[in-house]
Amino acid sequence: MSAARSPERHAAGTAPGGGAAGRTAGELARLVGAEVDGDAGVLLLGVAPLEDAGRADLSFVDLVPARRQAVSGNGRADSAGPVDTGAGALLAPTGFVRNGYQGVVLRSEDPRLAFARAVPIFVPEPPVRAGIHHSAVLGRGVRLAPGVSVGPFAVLDGGASVGAGSVIGPGVTIGERCVLGSECRLDDGASLGRGVRMGDRVRVQAGARLGAEGFGYVASPRGPVKFPQIGGCVIGDDVEIGANCTIDRGTFGNTEIGPRTKLDNLVHIGHNVRIGADCFIVAQTGIAGSVTVGRGAMLGGQTGISDHVTIGPGARVAAQSGVIGDIPAGALYGGYPARPHREWLRSVAAAMSIPRLKRRLKRLERVAGEALSRDRDRAD
Repeated sequence: MSAARSPERHAAGTAPGGGAAGRTAGELARLVGAEVDGDAGVLLLGVAPLEDAGRADLSFVDLVPARRQAVSGNGRADSAGPVDTGAGALLAPTGFVRNGYQGVVLRSEDPRLAFARAVPIFVPEPPVRAGIHHSAVLGRGVRLAPGVSVGPFAVLDGGASVGAGSVIGPGVTIGERCVLGSECRLDDGASLGRGVRMGDRVRVQAGARLGAEGFGYVASPRGPVKFPQIGGCVIGDDVEIGANCTIDRGTFGNTEIGPRTKLDNLVHIGHNVRIGADCFIVAQTGIAGSVTVGRGAMLGGQTGISDHVTIGPGARVAAQSGVIGDIPAGALYGGYPARPHREWLRSVAAAMSIPRLKRRLKRLERVAGEALSRDRDRAD
């Protein structure tokens, strides 16, 4: 148990950061689709990690086998033992065993998902005041729908259009003829090149750059010649783009990111790439030009993908893989060059055995040398 834990951390009726009023365990269970095991009238005022939670807090235990009950700060049951948390309520798997825990258990088939739904109840997004800051710069013909907020030093070039309820943060740059749907949010310093189009509820985090020129050159006797990059960049509904990502516009056609796809920080997407819906792309992944990524694919951190490769729908690629050829739908690949995951693991195991085999070979060489020397001595 952490020494920092305090049962009285939150004032009555509030959540951390001055959020919404509390909820009873029963109310919360109805809102997130869980079943109450314990006192449904317990008042919960906030959320907290297991090791820091007090009796007015909700925390959660991740999906794990029911026989593993002890909990750690990341919400996982790590080993058998008593539950060590002061949380007033836990979101837990349906088979969770209390093993000494005295608080309320909200049982769910997916406690992590239920917890994700619970957090905004206690800590809602802070309200944003609609309007245009006096330091913002709007070009000719800019169109702002009702409820738009434009922050300090934002720049919107001519012909840009921003949908209802969208938030343009401080220092954001939106190029000419860009079109944003409703309820989009561009955080501090994000930048959209000319003609970028995005759907509704798109989130672009700080420092991301969308619609920049792609990396295209043609060799000539006098050196590389820039190949014009005159295409577009199209972002689907509910896409989230992490901090400092870069997404190049197409050469002639579009670079496209499908609905609900999530990009972690520091991801690079080259020109003409087409990424389907519901994909997850983890930090520091680089995708070269004209790659196609199918719906629901998952790319681990620091994955590199060569140009003109196709990643099939539902495929998964392990972290730090180098993909130089197509990957079938639903396959799990890893390593460099990326190959089926089990094959890659076997090759890694074989490589790790090389030092042992080398030592064995040296012993065999020594024994063989000694035997040869004895044979020569007898011959003499």
